Amino acid sequence: MSFLYVCNTSSDNISKINLASFKEEIKIPLGMDKINKIGPHDLCVYNDMLLSANIYSSSLSFISLNEDKETENYFIGMHCNGVKVWQDNAYVICGETNSLFLFSLTKKKIIEEIPCGIFPHCISICEKNNLAVVANMHSESITLIDLSSKECIKNIKVQSYPTKAIFSEDGRYILVCESKMGLNKRGTLNIIDLKTLESLKRIEAGSCPVDIFLDGKYCFVSNFADGTLSIIDVNNRKEEKRIKIGGMPRGIVKSGKYIYAGDNYNNVLVQVDLIKESKKVITIGGEPTGMTLC
Repeated sequence: MSFLYVCNTSSDNISKINLASFKEEIKIPLGMDKINKIGPHDLCVYNDMLLSANIYSSSLSFISLNEDKETENYFIGMHCNGVKVWQDNAYVICGETNSLFLFSLTKKKIIEEIPCGIFPHCISICEKNNLAVVANMHSESITLIDLSSKECIKNIKVQSYPTKAIFSEDGRYILVCESKMGLNKRGTLNIIDLKTLESLKRIEAGSCPVDIFLDGKYCFVSNFADGTLSIIDVNNRKEEKRIKIGGMPRGIVKSGKYIYAGDNYNNVLVQVDLIKESKKVITIGGEPTGMTLC
């Protein structure tokens, strides 16, 4: 059975969605003291746990997938925006410290800090090349990091307000969401060659693209400001289609023939049938943001 876990940032919980029935099975509460705001923002899977990067409590939560509850919580650094795992280390980016922190999942402590650009917003890892890439919203750059040496390779200048950067499946390219937030311009998907670190092409998407999900040659982009989903053919480097889903779509994943997008405005999860271009909606928590399949 497949599940989708969704961060509900303003309601301090994580929705567990049964994809077979498209129903919310449970909301997993975060905040072991039940007092302070948590703000889950990004998720990843580590063994039988979920790791949640939390923006308000500046912490990393451990959630048991077997028990559906938070079991541990550790302070990392101010405004934890994103988290990924590589070789038993959690790589956590902190927006207000402009840093990437390495948190040992075996020793349960921070073991290294790597500087990034200004206000890092997301992190992605390429296991084929032992690389990480961080999108820095306020310095309009991406930071490329060698995971083996734990050193910054280069800060690459991109266009306004990059919200996400990921690697292509073959490890040859970096795909960057250049949101152009607040500039009254269509955002772009920037394709960067990993050998030359030069831009190959910018493909126009919708208004304020914020998240990307790559599946084969197709890149699915959520456009936050106009309530649409862009479907981009990465090989032919063009937007093939744009689907109206409404609201303010943020986090996005694909499973089978369905796209799932969290609508920040209506606090719902939207399921889009890519074949029929129909949609279903269920209510979840406040400000659905990061999400992961498990």
